[in-house]
Amino acid sequence: IDGAEDAWRVACAAVARGEDVDAEGLGRAVAGVHLALARELPTVSVDDAGRAAVVGAWRQRARLANAAVPALAQYRERVARVYEAAEHAAWPELQRIHGDLHLGQVMLARRGWILLDFEGEPLRPLAERRRPDLPLRDVAGMLRSFDYAAGANPGERELAWTERQRESFLDGYAKVAPDPRGNGDLLRALELDKALYEARYEAGNRPDWLGIPLRGIARLTAHEGL
Repeated sequence: IDGAEDAWRVACAAVARGEDVDAEGLGRAVAGVHLALARELPTVSVDDAGRAAVVGAWRQRARLANAAVPALAQYRERVARVYEAAEHAAWPELQRIHGDLHLGQVMLARRGWILLDFEGEPLRPLAERRRPDLPLRDVAGMLRSFDYAAGANPGERELAWTERQRESFLDGYAKVAPDPRGNGDLLRALELDKALYEARYEAGNRPDWLGIPLRGIARLTAHEGL
């Protein structure tokens, strides 16, 4: 795309300068894509069996992460409560989503944000990637990506940057589609599922980066009432 910049590089440079990115515009772009996909492709209501399968997959990934990362033991009970709350929350209809959304899958062009690579997570079977899913999964992926842009050892300025981008992204999304914060239990569980996957990956491949998902897990399990 002529003149477009990689959103990951844009975000990392913004962190270094202490400047915000147009996270609100990115939120609007993601919401617009979700609405378009729901309009053009079938949506389905989730039944009890489907809900149980999704939550069961979260719990399995949590077990794998706990086995690989001893530091996660302190969060085990809270993780279970996050998933239990999400299981009993109101679930929206399932639809086609991006499936692997993060800053590295986005370009910033003169006309705004452009989402790329809708193939989904490459290690998942194609049939699974095409299956209708929760649009909040894409939202959770982008929220986790802001954490990564802030770096492995962020100071107060970087942490404040992350929080501003998160809220701005959600504000933008809510201007186009239902506010993800209206289903906070489900969004929290999806973000936690992503962070636990990240923790397992970083422990085995990039130990110096393990602090990023651990920081997210601590935040996501510190919610009042858990």
